[in-house]
Amino acid sequence: MPDRDLDAVRAFIDGFNEQDFDVFLSVLDPEVELHTLKLGRITGHEEARRWATKRPGGLQQQLVIEDLLRSGDQVVALLRQQWRWEDGGEIAEENEVAALFTLREGRIVRWRPFTDRAEALRAAGIDAPSDSSPGGRKPG
Repeated sequence: MPDRDLDAVRAFIDGFNEQDFDVFLSVLDPEVELHTLKLGRITGHEEARRWATKRPGGLQQQLVIEDLLRSGDQVVALLRQQWRWEDGGEIAEENEVAALFTLREGRIVRWRPFTDRAEALRAAGIDAPSDSSPGGRKPG
């Protein structure tokens, strides 16, 4: 059975990675709040597009989903953040990170990144995963 909240999280990340703003914006609530590490809180589609637009040259960020964990109207994405050189695609740096998404009716209303995965899980009220199978499982 399809889960539109998990699908929205996947589309957000895919749209960000591919710079496909039609996909990226289609899953965001018009009044979305993005809590960015560098810019602080930004709201709405235009600010979200501006934030997600990659600047040419140098290192480019890619997010790889390792797992999606649900807790009510929230989804924690356990991610591998990869910084790749634009010209060759070689990975320059890689980190384990997480993002907390709040969703309403299949649309993202809030997004918050975490450099500490355990902190993201605590923020969503999720205990450490009890199962190693990926794919949107509920907390154990």
